[in-house]
Amino acid sequence: MITTVVFDLDGTLLDRDTSLVRFVQDQYDRLLLHDAAVDREVYVRRFVELDHRGYVWPKNRSMLETIRTTT
Repeated sequence: MITTVVFDLDGTLLDRDTSLVRFVQDQYDRLLLHDAAVDREVYVRRFVELDHRGYVWPKNRSMLETIRTTT
């Protein structure tokens, strides 16, 4: 039985920005995107910009396509 639900709306419990950067760096490394002709730091920085703190980019394009066309 669930007795408590915690919402972290202001980032007090989890530093979302740091978590997101670490996640995207790991994703880049695991998916071998370094072969995709997009620099890792450019990819991470642009991903974070396009994330808009949780708001998503257009669904008709992949993140990599979006980064390639906006860098």
